[in-house]
Amino acid sequence: MIDRRTMLGAVVAAPLFPYAARGEGRRLVNSIAVEDNRVWIAAQIGTDPKPRYFVIDTGANVSLINDALAKRLGMKVIGQSDLLGVGGVSRFPYYNGSELTFASGLRVPNMLFAGTDARLGNDAAGALSAGLFTSYDSDLDFVKGEWRAYPDGRPDFAGLSQLKSRFIGDRMRGVRILADATLGGRTGEYLMDTGVPGQVVIEGRAATRSGLWSADRPYAPAQGSGIGRARVKRRIVRGDTLTIGSVRFDRPLVAVSAPGTPGHEGDGFIGLGILERLHLTTQIKPGALWIAANDRPAPAERYGFSGLWFDREGDDIVVGDVGTGSPAAAAGIKVGDRVSSIIWEELLRRNSQPAGSDMALRVVSGGKGRDVTLKLAPYL
Repeated sequence: MIDRRTMLGAVVAAPLFPYAARGEGRRLVNSIAVEDNRVWIAAQIGTDPKPRYFVIDTGANVSLINDALAKRLGMKVIGQSDLLGVGGVSRFPYYNGSELTFASGLRVPNMLFAGTDARLGNDAAGALSAGLFTSYDSDLDFVKGEWRAYPDGRPDFAGLSQLKSRFIGDRMRGVRILADATLGGRTGEYLMDTGVPGQVVIEGRAATRSGLWSADRPYAPAQGSGIGRARVKRRIVRGDTLTIGSVRFDRPLVAVSAPGTPGHEGDGFIGLGILERLHLTTQIKPGALWIAANDRPAPAERYGFSGLWFDREGDDIVVGDVGTGSPAAAAGIKVGDRVSSIIWEELLRRNSQPAGSDMALRVVSGGKGRDVTLKLAPYL
């Protein structure tokens, strides 16, 4: 895989093949990189001479751009619309970004962006939606580090297996991919979402029947966020076998949303922690997704090794959740306890330390304070 800096140079040197050019068997190759739990690609916006980094988010139906950048580039607001995300519905301005040019020379005319002030990743100018992958036959090859587009159709699918899948949405609102996967013996439809850094997410509508939302099994507390201001309460648990087609993943980490919380169509998401270990190919005419296992190693697993979730209540810091089986639970910390003698930023830093680190806290419960030192551990 090349790094992000190399991708920028490739865009500057891009030959300008028009998007609408005709030809047989064209294969347009663009470099991608997996860094910081994101898939990155480089492109130029309109006449801006500086190439920019974008995140590839196959779970999104609308491409996003940093609002401040759009204004600096003089991009024109052509309307506003509501977008639904993990955090609910938010209203966004829409910008017409003129052409978007990639390293292969592929150009997307009249690219439409929704402006956002959300942080999409280090150095990210924006995020490119699933339309990048569902407008023409395409490969996401995480071993070679390539997004390959076939404007005339992919010539063959040798070595790949077709999933039971369907494309949802339309060209105006963006087309995304739902595919069948089986988790712990239960088959459901999951959105193939490179924008999710984890492995598997179970939506609120499917949480109860999944059998994974239970205080009796070890879990790490977490919250889901994204478009919208609301936060969705989640528990990260160790799941049973995940099977996608003929490819099997043992004991993935599963983020389970609280039962009844709103979500998207389908049972949940398959995130980048799983997808980067697959070769992904779209076939547009029948609306099909093809896959093959690759030889990339499993990425490092991430969750809170203390088992603690904190909330702010005015000037107080309160324990909002304590994961079953966690170091915090073993130390007797309870929901509603208060944490004193530490500022919020330092508390978050300590709580995100790697396994094996010591986490010192002053905990106040029932008006009595005590000093606690947790040994952070991978307990799931």
